[in-house]
Formats: sequence, structure tokens, C-alpha cells
Amino acid sequence: MTDTTSDRFNEEKSAYTVRGTDQPDVDAGVAAIRNVVKTLPVRPGVYRMLDARGEVLYVGKARALKNRVTNYTQVSRLTKRLQRMVAQTRSMMIVTTATEAEALLLEAQLIKRYRPRTTSS
Repeated sequence: MTDTTSDRFNEEKSAYTVRGTDQPDVDAGVAAIRNVVKTLPVRPGVYRMLDARGEVLYVGKARALKNRVTNYTQVSRLTKRLQRMVAQTRSMMIVTTATEAEALLLEAQLIKRYRPRTTSS
């Protein structure tokens, strides 16, 4: 019997990081996100936003990864809470899935595993 788990979820091997200070910086966060958007498929999946230390800021799911993650680059349309999160983002991890249902289940598992802190408004 072969291991199909590795085929089921395709976790991208590389994290895209913008080097620099640990201080929140909207431009650096948007640059990190834009680097990831260039490589994203229009497929279902889960994304993790990471800070400069590699800690998980946020776990989200999308039915079309490219479309969803692109929204974070339009800072003026985001709430203050999301603007702060983007300002702290320095890299992202992407996992593509075959279906939206798999993305939903994987998102729930990753939230339980990483317990990202919530940023107050």
C-alpha cells in the first residue's frame, strides 16, 4: 500500500521571505505577499501568513488561492486589524488541495495545530 497523503495535499516547499526588521512594515508585508501571488494557482487550498520569526499570524482557506491572497495586497480596502497583520507578514506557506472540502478540513487542523494569535481591533 502506498502513502497517498503526500499526493493529497501539495505543500509548497519554499517560503517567500522579505529580509529586514521585525518591526511592522506594510510595504514589506505587501512585497512578501506579492512574491507569493506570482506563483499561486487558481485552485483551492490553505495559506499561512508568517511573521519575521516564522510564527503563524493567520491560517486561511480559499477556493481560489490566487484570488484570495491577492486581496491582502489591496491595503486600503482592508480593515485596520488586517492592515496590522499584513504589516507583520514576512512570508507565507501555501498548501494546495484537490477540493474546497479538503481545504476546509485542513484549515481546521492547522488552526488547532498552530493556534495563531488573534489581533484585537
